[in-house]
Amino acid sequence: MDGVTRLLPQSLAARTLAALTIAFAVLFAAMVGLHDVLLRKAVENGTEELLAQRLSILIDAVAAAPRADRDQLAHALSRADLTVHWRRNTGPTPEHPTAANWESVAARTKALSGLTREVRVRSGSLDNSSASIAGIGAIARLEDGSWLQVEIASFNVLSTDQAALHSYAAAIGLVLLLAVGFAARSVSAPVSALASTVSRLDLEKEIPTLPASGPREVRMLAEALNDMAARTRDAFRQRTLALGALSHDLMSPIARLRLRAEDLPEEVREPIRRDLAEMETMVSDVLAYLRGGHGGEAVQPLVVTALVRTVIDEFTDAGTPIEEGRMDESAVIPARRVAIKRAVTNVVTNAIRHGREPWVEVVEAGDDVLVRVGDRGPGISIQDLPRVTEPFFRGDPARTAGRGGSGLGLSTTRAIVEAHGGSLLIESAAGQGAVVTLRLPRRHARAETSVVNR
Repeated sequence: MDGVTRLLPQSLAARTLAALTIAFAVLFAAMVGLHDVLLRKAVENGTEELLAQRLSILIDAVAAAPRADRDQLAHALSRADLTVHWRRNTGPTPEHPTAANWESVAARTKALSGLTREVRVRSGSLDNSSASIAGIGAIARLEDGSWLQVEIASFNVLSTDQAALHSYAAAIGLVLLLAVGFAARSVSAPVSALASTVSRLDLEKEIPTLPASGPREVRMLAEALNDMAARTRDAFRQRTLALGALSHDLMSPIARLRLRAEDLPEEVREPIRRDLAEMETMVSDVLAYLRGGHGGEAVQPLVVTALVRTVIDEFTDAGTPIEEGRMDESAVIPARRVAIKRAVTNVVTNAIRHGREPWVEVVEAGDDVLVRVGDRGPGISIQDLPRVTEPFFRGDPARTAGRGGSGLGLSTTRAIVEAHGGSLLIESAAGQGAVVTLRLPRRHARAETSVVNR
């Protein structure tokens, strides 16, 4: 089903034009088929009517003449493609040898002529190359019992230039499709422009006014999005101010409590220090999660390998060695350095906290840079794997007991990576540890003299 969907046109104008093209093709085929059937029937009826009129005129002309003049008149009416014979025989009307009677023409001829008792018409053979019927014959019994025999060598069939008619209809259809395509484009263009503008919105920058053009519904949508963008911008600013106030209001008392704990006895001071450090970590994690990877930091070219080595050195200096795997030195992305460092640090901290022998590698993969962090621990259960990036989810209590953490590390990492246009992938097999992959797009990043490094 997904494969069929990918084959369909993706834009509104293309889908509209494709649907109308299919509908027109079906309508055109049905129209041509029906027209050909009706035209063939009309041609057949017209040909039979003309043939009946010609035969009735010949019969009436001979029958109206005196008997003594009929034979002479019949020969006078004959031509190269027409032979007329009158016979005095008053016996039965002779049969046409090996001939099929053309009942419809015979009936029409008898109805048009008032001087006959019986009419029989032999159907000829159709010659498609000349669009004519050859070998038509007719026998008519006149009122006085004599009979008249007519042989028509060739009779032209009524026809029409169907190719010209079909070409004319196709030309009209093409003009209609072009007009519909232009109309569909005029409707979809404002929607495309609107979608393009919305996709470039950045809450950290001044939000441009969306173009309100096109049909009434599109203008209404643009106006509604402009109002929503303004409200969202205001809410984002208020949240930023609230985050700043929260950071100041919580960190300051924690710092004061840490200073006051220095005056307490040793057996009391250490537990209080640990609690304060955990509180500070939790506050930092919550603030980082709420910032969602933005935090007002500017995007700059970033050498990913240099940043990852900085994180590895910090953990090594703290007494936790990290195995360094493959490191592609040319891996450069446009990113917020502090946010990406926090994301990598969170993942490495998880590998240390819940596994053993953590390792890190940086790999270039086409237009992306992959930062892989793994461990050789017990891994993540298949039940917990889909939920490990949910905020405050801690997984198996037996696995996480006594290991600390706020349950926001992977949630914050995912928010940071997605804010950079990337994705987060977590793989784990029971007893074989877990591997977390940060996919970061390179886009138009390139190494420059202003590259952020260690």
